[in-house]
Amino acid sequence: MRKRLNIYSVSIALGILLTLCGCNKFLDVQSNSGLEVPNSLESFQKLLDASSFVNMHLCSYGEVSADDYFLTESSVNRLSDVHRPAYYWEKYAYFYSNDWSKAYTPVYTANLVLDKLAEIERTAENAADWDRVKGSALFYRSTQFLSLVWTFAHAYDIASSSEDLGIALRKTSNPNIPSERASVAECYAEILNGFKEAARLLPEEATHVMRPSKIASLASLARVYLSMNEFDSAYVYADKALQLNNYLLDFNDPENVSLNLDFPFQRFNRETLSYFELIPSNPQVNFTFSLIDTVLCASYDENDLRGKAYFIENSDGYSSFGGSYTGDRNLFGGLAVNELFLIRAECLARLGRPDEALSDLNDLLAKRYVTGSFVPYENINGRSLLDLILTERRKELVFRGLRWIDIKRLNKEGHNIVLKRRVGEKEYILEPGDNRYALPLPEDIIRQTGMPQNPI
Repeated sequence: MRKRLNIYSVSIALGILLTLCGCNKFLDVQSNSGLEVPNSLESFQKLLDASSFVNMHLCSYGEVSADDYFLTESSVNRLSDVHRPAYYWEKYAYFYSNDWSKAYTPVYTANLVLDKLAEIERTAENAADWDRVKGSALFYRSTQFLSLVWTFAHAYDIASSSEDLGIALRKTSNPNIPSERASVAECYAEILNGFKEAARLLPEEATHVMRPSKIASLASLARVYLSMNEFDSAYVYADKALQLNNYLLDFNDPENVSLNLDFPFQRFNRETLSYFELIPSNPQVNFTFSLIDTVLCASYDENDLRGKAYFIENSDGYSSFGGSYTGDRNLFGGLAVNELFLIRAECLARLGRPDEALSDLNDLLAKRYVTGSFVPYENINGRSLLDLILTERRKELVFRGLRWIDIKRLNKEGHNIVLKRRVGEKEYILEPGDNRYALPLPEDIIRQTGMPQNPI
């Protein structure tokens, strides 16, 4: 019992296999009711297709900590002793189950597949399936590593990343291998390598957005490099992905967006490139409790249809979020074309190509405003252009699991975003550079593994 994370690995494995066998549609059950160990490309693919384990476990603690919402005092008081201090960034101890343990579930699945895949020879006959399985496992593992490092580590900084504490880079399903925290630099290197290899192995498009693809890998690389403030590389990969798919939903088209509904977007809509959801177990960002920041709400023009598509006006005058690409109250954390347009626009602005940056921004906003009402931006450059793009990025990508890392990376270059919460008469403040931007690891993980805790 030296490593609790490794014990989680065993329980995760049994849970996955039991669930899959219980459903009787992923793995066969032997006649004596014993579990069949996955040992074929088909069984590996079925493990990776277990979407409730693999696609629904992106960390949501970052959204809990970010600034796109607030809670009323009565809602704060109804939170548990764990969830309440998390809302205003105070130290708190928490235990299984949580974002950390749930995010490592797909990591274990991916590692199990990769370990067993090494026992199967790649041949001319099985090459396509073999490559797809390996590429998918690498994609899922890197996706979870990225979600974890965005949540539990400080933003990438070339000057300190080799010393800054990252996450546990679990790359084996063997529960006897100790868990240690890698540096932030090591984490990003592993994440990038995984996505690059996945892009090489995977088909250009997947049979379903629940499955990975080359385009999803390219889009992920754009995300990673943007979060590292490496804008030339982020541009390259966003551009490559958009060359393969640049479809934007038209918010004026009821076949794309049903503005008369509380949840106007269809699940698996045409903008979605890779489907993931944030972990739904944190009540702070639950549809019932969280209210959209009033300044953010007021920033939408009256002809900007995102105001109607994203927000539900409540009887108390505040608004709740209804704009998830899940089509319901769960939060979408996957990859979509609109994010790529904003990544490429931001990078173009930073790389001194303002006309191209404005072209991307205008193409996006023309699909968001009432037809004929949007006046394209022109003759803007420098810091004014960058600020405009960053403002639109926040307005477009609400509750996507991106705001927390955006705050951290932007504060690294001096944007001085100060977070504030007010509960009753007390105000809580999180200043740029505060240690609390690297959220605390679960207490049981710290006790069982001996890994260092993030300082508060």
